[in-house]
Amino acid sequence: MEIIQKDNSEKIPDSKKGKKDLQMERIRAAFERLQLAWVRTSLTLLAIGIGAYEFFFNRLESGKKLLFEEFTGREMALILYVIAILVIILSLIQHWQSMAKLKKSYAGSRYSIATFLSVLMLLLGIFLLGMLLWNSSIS
Repeated sequence: MEIIQKDNSEKIPDSKKGKKDLQMERIRAAFERLQLAWVRTSLTLLAIGIGAYEFFFNRLESGKKLLFEEFTGREMALILYVIAILVIILSLIQHWQSMAKLKKSYAGSRYSIATFLSVLMLLLGIFLLGMLLWNSSIS
């Protein structure tokens, strides 16, 4: 059995190091899955916001009476976009903190693809929010 020397002069058998690596990889995968769940939640909120905006806009364009006079699809979309952006920002912060802790104890951890997807989702949310605000300032 091969023995691996650690920095603090502890000797760890190779089989235990492999188990620890596997355990750390499972933890990393759990962090990834959690972040991807938040990405799905954010995407769903953005999609519902788009649907609400289109529904109310199509009712207005076709000359039908609005369902609510004070609260239109634009306001509903605005609220949903802001919530989606906040969700993805808070989840990114949590993910970065979790991955930083993992990197301290497991330097062999790979970079997170969920972080990249989260940033893309954040940019999409900001883009949609900007379009909604820009479109309302034109009319």
